Parts: sequence; C-alpha cells; structure tokens
Amino acid sequence: MSDEQVDVVFFGILQAGKDKETVMQNMAKLFKTDANKLAPYFAGGRKVIKGKINAEAAKKYITALENVGLVVKLEACETAETAAESESSPAPEAPTIDTGDISVAPVGVDVIENPVQVPAQKIDDISHISMADVGANVIENPIAVTAQAIDDISGISMADVGADVIENPIAKPVQEIEALPGVTLAEAGADIIENPKPVKKADIPDTSGLSLED
Repeated sequence: MSDEQVDVVFFGILQAGKDKETVMQNMAKLFKTDANKLAPYFAGGRKVIKGKINAEAAKKYITALENVGLVVKLEACETAETAAESESSPAPEAPTIDTGDISVAPVGVDVIENPVQVPAQKIDDISHISMADVGANVIENPIAVTAQAIDDISGISMADVGADVIENPIAKPVQEIEALPGVTLAEAGADIIENPKPVKKADIPDTSGLSLED
C-alpha cells in the first residue's frame, strides 16, 4: 500500500440536483458539528476538508462526502514551496472539522437526511390478469375484413407452354415488296466490295544465302 499523503479538497460544488441547505445539514450530521460553521466551505475556492492522509483513509472520506452530496477530489499534499506561497497570500481560513471518529455507512444505506418524498402510486387489483400465449393475437377488436367472393373457376385451364394467350391480337398488315428481278445473291465468301483498295504486299528479302546450323 502506498504511503503517499493526499488532501481531500472541496471547491463548493454540489452534485447535480442537490439542495445546498440539505447538504449542509447532512454534512453537519456526518461531522457532528453545527451547520452554520460549515458555511465557509460552500463559499467557493479550494478548501481542505482532511489533509495529509493516506489513500486508504482518503477513500473513506470520498465515499462519505459524496453520499451527502458533495463533489470532492484528492490532491497531492502541499510541498514546502507551495506552502510558502500560500502563506504569502493566505486564503480565508475555513473552520476546523473534527473528523476523528468518522466512519463509512454500509453499502446501500440512504444517508440523505431529508430525501424528497415520492408518494406511492395506487395499483388496482390485477389478480385477474393473465398473460396470453406466445404468438396469440392480443388485439381485442380487430378490424373485420370482408371475404371477397370468388366465381366458379372449375372450367379454367392452363394454356400450353408458348401458346399465344392474347385473345384478339392487333392485326399488322403485311408489307408489300416490289419485284426484284435484277437482284442476285453473291456466293458464300465472295468479296462484295465493288472497287476494293489495292493492298500493298510486303517486300520479302532474299533468304537464299541462309542455312540452318547442324
């Protein structure tokens, strides 16, 4: 366990939603002192509630003070240099609090002296209520949908695959083609370009002097 000494300090900040007067009363009860003597602690500025204690003891103070509504923190103890600076411009002296017999309340205990009373809500008798089965329709009065009447379709059959099922297709007139007595078809593979451009053949060098090595 570390022997480092720390200070438990308070800057006059309360936890959200906490009333200052109630917090002062709870803090006075915690430290067994008069609430009026604690007023300087709530005037703002840095106040040391308990100084030069080890971390284990500091945790107890943190828990107790947070339970009554304060926002506190741990800081390293003043060094000789910072203490000398403080003496040159001393802050208003806060009253001394007797914390010798402080103890931490058990976990879960409500330490707020005057908590806001929330009236209990009256619940009617629900002994007759039961849960519906999983998947059941719990809509009490669903909208009734009238069933649609379907005529006799016993005489309907399916057309063969590929059959034209359009009963009255639009008639398209046959396009008239004029006589083409002078037209003939070229032979398969024939070049039908009438005047093709001549293609220059590549020059082939004389290779008569070349031979393969054995």
